[in-house]
Amino acid sequence: MSRAEWLRPRWWTLAALTLVGVFVLGATSVRFALPGSTVAPWWPAAGLAVCFLLATDPGPRRSSLFVLGVLVSSAAANVYGGRPPLVSLLYGVANAAEVAVVHGLLTHRGRRPRLASMEDLWRLIAATIAGAAVIGLLAGLTAHYALGGNFLDSVSAAASSHGAAVLVMAPLGIAARVRRTRRPDVEDVVQWIVVIGVTFWVFHRGQSLPLAFLPIPGLVWGALRLGLRTVAVQLIVVGMLTVRLTILGGGPFAAAARRSGIRPETVGTLTQAFLVTAALTALSLAVAATQRRSALAGLRAEGELTAGVLDTAASAIIVVDRRGVIERLNATAARLLGGAEAELVGRPAADVFPVADHADRAALAARMAAIADGGVPLAEEHDWDVPGLGVRHLVWTNAYLTDDDGRRTHLVKTGVDVTDERAARSFVEAVLEAATATVIVGTGLDGVITLFNRGAENVLGYQASELVGRRDWSVLHDAEQIAAVAKDLGIEPGFEVLVHRVRGGASTETRDWTYLRKDGTPRTVSLTVSGIRDAGGHLTGYLGVAEDVTRRRQAEVALQVALDRERQAVEELTALDRTKSDFVSSVSHELRTPLASVLGYAEMLEDGAAGALTDRQRELIARVDRNGRRLLSLIEDLLLNSRIEAGRLELHPRRFDLAEVIDEAWHSVASVTSQRQLVRDLDVAPRPLWIDGDPVALERAVTNLLTNAVKFTPDGGRIGLMARVDAEDGGAVRLIVSDTGIGIPTADLDRVFARFYRTSTANERAIQGSGLGLSIVRAIVEGHGGRVEVESAPEQGATFTVRLPASGSDVRHPESATGSGQVSALR
Repeated sequence: MSRAEWLRPRWWTLAALTLVGVFVLGATSVRFALPGSTVAPWWPAAGLAVCFLLATDPGPRRSSLFVLGVLVSSAAANVYGGRPPLVSLLYGVANAAEVAVVHGLLTHRGRRPRLASMEDLWRLIAATIAGAAVIGLLAGLTAHYALGGNFLDSVSAAASSHGAAVLVMAPLGIAARVRRTRRPDVEDVVQWIVVIGVTFWVFHRGQSLPLAFLPIPGLVWGALRLGLRTVAVQLIVVGMLTVRLTILGGGPFAAAARRSGIRPETVGTLTQAFLVTAALTALSLAVAATQRRSALAGLRAEGELTAGVLDTAASAIIVVDRRGVIERLNATAARLLGGAEAELVGRPAADVFPVADHADRAALAARMAAIADGGVPLAEEHDWDVPGLGVRHLVWTNAYLTDDDGRRTHLVKTGVDVTDERAARSFVEAVLEAATATVIVGTGLDGVITLFNRGAENVLGYQASELVGRRDWSVLHDAEQIAAVAKDLGIEPGFEVLVHRVRGGASTETRDWTYLRKDGTPRTVSLTVSGIRDAGGHLTGYLGVAEDVTRRRQAEVALQVALDRERQAVEELTALDRTKSDFVSSVSHELRTPLASVLGYAEMLEDGAAGALTDRQRELIARVDRNGRRLLSLIEDLLLNSRIEAGRLELHPRRFDLAEVIDEAWHSVASVTSQRQLVRDLDVAPRPLWIDGDPVALERAVTNLLTNAVKFTPDGGRIGLMARVDAEDGGAVRLIVSDTGIGIPTADLDRVFARFYRTSTANERAIQGSGLGLSIVRAIVEGHGGRVEVESAPEQGATFTVRLPASGSDVRHPESATGSGQVSALR
């Protein structure tokens, strides 16, 4: 808890106790006044009241109430001391007026009283004199008219007694705010004993020698060594002893009164003069000592701060005296000189500066010897061969220190290592100059151009000297485009249009702009604008990097036109393909009905509906039936392909045994294989191969694979069909159709499942077919969530593998199946 917080709730209690003290001290002063005097020789009550107000700083309202309390307490003390009520009241008013004047002057305009400088002491003295004048005038008038005393003597006695009391006691109220800076020790005890002992001896009753000055050296000792608070307390103690012992007839002042018959008021005045002298002497020295301690502390702190700044500074700082000897340097300088500060101080600068060129060392020595004459330039640059760092380029700024007579006494050298900075600057300049096809423009915050690189000169036709520092960046742009963008942004045309988003907080902005060359030719550029910021993140300028994209944009436009034309051609081809598909579908529908009638009548003729047939007639009707069915199969393929292309392949899935579908397909091609010399191998697992799918569609797919195997295998070859649970994936059924036919060329393997695609071998051997069979197979298999693959080589046959997802867990793994399947061979 702070002192102000501690005092706030207790102020009224402390004020009441202080007013009691005012009453007690006032009554005591009146009661023990010098014999024959109309005024008390010392009035510590006034000093106590002022001391309390200065120590507590209660504010205007409480101060006014306290001053009113001083009036009452002082008047009561005078009444108690035996003075008439009217006189007591007038003395009470005088005392209250004095307290108000002294406190008001010391706290004028909210000033906080203190004794930190001689100006503060003079302010205390002035307030004390003003208060003494007020009390002297009022007390003198009261003593003269009410008690018949001498006006001037009363004025002198009252002014001196009150003034001395305030001057002696008020410093304690001010010192109460000062924090103690040292702890008491033996010296404090000895000094206290000396001050009290000497004061008591000088003013005791049996001592009449004029030695009133003897207590002052003890007070001086305290002022110089022990601080303001101790001096303030000792002044009060000395004042109380001096006054009390003088009233009792002791000391040189009472002895002089007995010998010379001087008046009691004069004795009081002499006493107060002693107290004032002691107070002024002790307070002056205490303030001076306080100032000295503060100055030393400030110098010490400033020295520590200076040392800290020097040692943490990135620049090298070296102080050289007029003889050229190093007197002080910081850590950076010591690092550059390759030694510790203690080793370098006191050595000639010319001996320790590691100049790279030996020829410069002699010149350096000459300059260091001419410091007193101002022979060192204020700015210079040197190359130093720094241990561990190599040659470093240093830029030095020099400043002279002079004495009171203007003679140069020291040289302060501040150096900055600019080696890396200049290398970086040279690198950046080289990069800027090398960017001969890139426009790089830098500006300040106002848009005035500060950088215009070689690439900008090449692209725009201006010289850097024509624009840097003279023109606004926006003049390089198409004015109509600037105006249009400004309208969109809702701002005025000009430089702000280019940096609006970056100034608003964006890191960069990239967009196409139109630059105008010096000859007026427009150039389309892709411009990226970014902000230039200092170490604190504050925006200091802008950088624009632009690339001439005129030809690129023209190529992009041409490409876009070509793409639009290509898109239009694709749309037309798509429409044409759709028309073709619709036409094929329509024609196929139209052909299927009469073809079905032809096949029906051929079958009737074959059955003898028109009479018995000769062998030749039966052979011809068989050919009609065979070719009609081939044509019907082709029509069915075309219709199915049309549905696949239109995305309308309809499957009607149900759970069935794939072995039944395989059996149907195998027997459907029997009429074809019966006329060929082929070996047929059928190997189907004896257990059901359950799948979820459309049995009709899958029968079509298996039939197509078998038909292709028969079609592309010459007589004497072999075709086979195997169906089992997939050994690699127990959740799938694998169906393999293989043959030993002419095979498929490697180049055609990636396209055999394309619509209407026929291999080169099929075309060369004129093997009939539409090229739709395998595309239909893939569509049906993928429609069931499966996949179909082919392996083949010329004259090595072909193997088509179909994998279909099995239905549930009823499908058994190969190792759980029994039997070896069925094999049949026909020649």
